[in-house]
Amino acid sequence: AVRKAAATIPSANGKLATIGFCWGGGRGFAAAGLGPPPQGVVVYYGPTPDSTQLASVRAPVLAHYGGDDERVNAGIATARAALKQRRVSYETHIYPGAGHGFLRQQADRAGANQKASSQSWPRTIAFLRSHLK
Repeated sequence: AVRKAAATIPSANGKLATIGFCWGGGRGFAAAGLGPPPQGVVVYYGPTPDSTQLASVRAPVLAHYGGDDERVNAGIATARAALKQRRVSYETHIYPGAGHGFLRQQADRAGANQKASSQSWPRTIAFLRSHLK
């Protein structure tokens, strides 16, 4: 329903991407396996979908992770292997010293969260521009 509504916006071009943070990042990642898939997915420190959902991912994924987010980062290797095997783009960036929620808590972690935010946002915009034109 959301996809249909978005397609009716006068400035829409029929292409769709998801962007999510934390739990929403995981849900957005899983949305890359929906039919039809979005043209791109951006994940900010979201958990890797379960193996069934991961097997359905068809959209390119850009993922940003805090280097100090061991719980979420534990799933990166699994996602990387599964998506590489199926030739699905999974571009990851791990920001040293940054924690979970770095975009929301930019002043934390002695500048590491700010640095991660400053680097990740332009990458997100470039990815969206590339996949939604």
